[in-house]
Order: sequence, then C-alpha cells, then structure tokens
Amino acid sequence: MLNITTFEPREYQKEILDRTLLNVNNKKNTVIELDCGLGKRFLQFSLLFEKFMNKSIILILQSSSSLYETYNYLLKYSNSEELALIDSRSSSAQREWKLETKRIVLCLPQTLSNTIKKFPNALLKFDMVIINEIDQIIRRTSVGNYLKQPYNNLFHNFQMKTIIGMSGTLRDEHYVVDRLQKKMKNELISLCETIGNVEFLSMDSIMETDVKQFIEISEIIPTAIIDDKLLFVSMELDLHIDDVKREILNQVKKSDINLFYDLKRNSGLFFNPLPIPEELQQKLFLGYLTRKYLWAMSGKKSRFHLMKYGLSNEFLKNNLPIIPAKFFAIKQLVFSAKKSIILCSYLDTVGILSRIIAHNGIKTIEITGKIASLKRASQLDEFRISEEQTVAIISNVGERDLDLPEAEILIVFDLVRTTKTVYQKLKRSRGGKCYVLYYHDTNEEKKVKSVLNKIDERYNWSIKLMPKMQLMK
Repeated sequence: MLNITTFEPREYQKEILDRTLLNVNNKKNTVIELDCGLGKRFLQFSLLFEKFMNKSIILILQSSSSLYETYNYLLKYSNSEELALIDSRSSSAQREWKLETKRIVLCLPQTLSNTIKKFPNALLKFDMVIINEIDQIIRRTSVGNYLKQPYNNLFHNFQMKTIIGMSGTLRDEHYVVDRLQKKMKNELISLCETIGNVEFLSMDSIMETDVKQFIEISEIIPTAIIDDKLLFVSMELDLHIDDVKREILNQVKKSDINLFYDLKRNSGLFFNPLPIPEELQQKLFLGYLTRKYLWAMSGKKSRFHLMKYGLSNEFLKNNLPIIPAKFFAIKQLVFSAKKSIILCSYLDTVGILSRIIAHNGIKTIEITGKIASLKRASQLDEFRISEEQTVAIISNVGERDLDLPEAEILIVFDLVRTTKTVYQKLKRSRGGKCYVLYYHDTNEEKKVKSVLNKIDERYNWSIKLMPKMQLMK
C-alpha cells in the first residue's frame, strides 16, 4: 500500500489538471504554460500519482539539478516504489531493468536517447511522455527541422504516446531559415506543429480563476550607469562596427539592389545569409560580441577584445577604465537590502564584484559553473539561512534552475537579447525589486529598453515596469 501525500489543488491547478485529463481521454496532447512559482512540480506529482496512476510515464527534465530535485520531491511525497531515475551513472543493465519494471521513469533527454539506441524497444510499454521546460526542445535557429538534438531522434519513439509539455516561457520567437532567408517564427507555433493534435493551455486561459492571488509581481527598474570614459570607448567601437556595415552594404548593392534597400530599412537583416564573403559578416558579428564584452567585463578583461577589433592600444590606454562604473555603482544597491542576487555573464566579473562588495563589509557567495553540484547546493542553503547581510553573485551557468525567493533585490549586471532568458533571470527572486543595469547613452540602453518592453508586453501579469533611475560611480 503506497503512502502518498495528498494535496488540495488551487482552483487554477484543478482547471489545468481537469483539462489535461479531458485531452488525454480524447487522445489529444497538451502544452501547459504556467509561470514561475505557480507549481509545475505539483502538477507533475498530480498527473503521475493521481490523474494517471494506471499509466506508464516517462518524465523528461532538461538539467541534472532539475532531474535530482524533481526525483527527490516526488519520492518524498509519494514514497513510491514505482518511481525510478536513470542518469549517465546508471549502467546499461540498470537502465534496462528500470524501464522494464518501473511505472514512472525520470531522465534527461540525452540519457534516454542513448538508452533507446541500445534497447530499441525500451519505450514500448509507456503510454505517456511529460516534458518539463518544453520550450527548450526548439532550436533558436532552425534549418529544416525545429527540434534540438536529441529530440529529433526521440520524437520518432514518441509516436502513439500522449505528450504533455510544461513551460513558463512560451512567448518567444526563433529563427527559421527558408530559401536562404532567416524569418522570425513564434516558438509555440513551431512546437505545436511538431507535436501535433495539441491544445495549448495558456496563462490567459486561467486568469478568471484564483491564479492572480499567487502571482508574485516583480518590479523591473531600468538602471542607467553614468560612465563618460566607457561611453567614449563605446562610441569609438560603434564607429568600427558602422564601417563594417557600410562595407557590407556596398558589396550587397552591387549584386542585389532590393536587398540593399531592405538592409537600409531593417538592420536585423544583417544577421540573414547575405551574398558577401563569410568573413565580412563574421567581422560584424564579432563587433557586436566585442560590444557585449565592453559592457559586461572589466576594462582589463575587455581590452584584448577591443584591440583585436581594431581599437588602438594608445586610445584604450587613455580612455578605457580598468574598473568601469557598473562595478562600483552596484554597491549603492546592495547596501539597501539584507539579501541580494547579482546575475552576470562572466567569471572574471563575478570575482571582481565579490572582492569589491566584500571589501565593504558585506558577505558574498560566488556561484558559478565551475563549482560542483553538491557545493553549489550547500552555498545556496547558506544564502537562504544566513542572518548576515549577504550577496550571491551568480554566473550564467551557475544560475540554471535557481529559485531564491529569500532575496529582496535582484540585479542583472548585463543583458542578453533573448526575451525569455531575461524573463527567467528576473523571476529568480520570485517578486521584489529587479534592477537591470546599462551604460547611459550607449547602444546597451537601446537593447535594455527593447527587451524590457517585450517582456512587459508578453508577461504583463507578472512584472511591473518602473521608471528608470540613474547611478553614478
């Protein structure tokens, strides 16, 4: 007799569960959009042990940390011997035995793909596949096929099985290359086309339930950093990038006058395949990447990349700040809160921020991809229970699958252009104040404004875009 914990679902959760059950009974697939912190793991538990307790189910997670956390959660509340986990450490014999004997198997996509190659009939008994963070199966740029590997292979084995997908971010576009042109396409449309026979249960569809009571609003504050020296370097770099654009336009004009005028009207087309030497287009891409380094790194670290792109050593020696203003302005923000999170892209930046903040008497915790999973877990626990004023400084790799509702403020040190990635960053703290930093009067300001406006448009139930503020060094 199983000793399964029973939960009373909230109204919106019951709505989702009932509609999913109806779809399964009608042999229909389901994609569920549920925002951060609203209980995707609870839904998985209810589907596995209540709604479909007589079905054999594969549950696919997208990262190791999510795999182990979900398995421990399900085991804790189900105490079920029907539950198993397979990972890269499981032997072939163990994988085969678990897939043959267990009703519910959790795994990563690559582990499952490798197992199927060795045991082609391993999935025959399973009725259903639940895919967590299903938006991650779609390529950012697709040529002919929308799916990332190994899903391209896995989906051949999912035929005749019911698919249930879940994600909090299903409102982005991706690039589809068609006849040598890159076009933007809604990821959700591509996802539904791939799965087939699917109903999409959106956040909008449950807004008449009690869901608004449980949504934690994040206040997003665009934060301009004044640094005249870095602005001067950024403007010089822009001139180098503009030179490359002019060279591209001149070459395109000779071969395709219509494309020339299209590029003049829409700079986004510079990222499409163009009738120019590949190295010229790569030089443009390198310019954009160098600009990101300038905004996200110390001067000492970005200097090499700037020189590689053609800025002179003498110019940089006279103008590039060794430690730009973002690093110092951030102190003003963390002093105001007991617990803060800083998200940044590069390890060097993590280290410098940690030293600057610690020098001012505040405890810091560095969490990066170089830290082993067990140590990372202990550091997160340390942050959560700390009674001291504490700042967690986290790199891109280190932040995956993190939820830190204990933080009062969250600071995004530098920004990517992918809307859903930024939104996921902003929701790490589950509400509260989120400061998004950028250098005043640079192209970074335009990028931040563009991304935040898209987030405000797509996820307006969960965020409140505030007036911008300014900080100086």
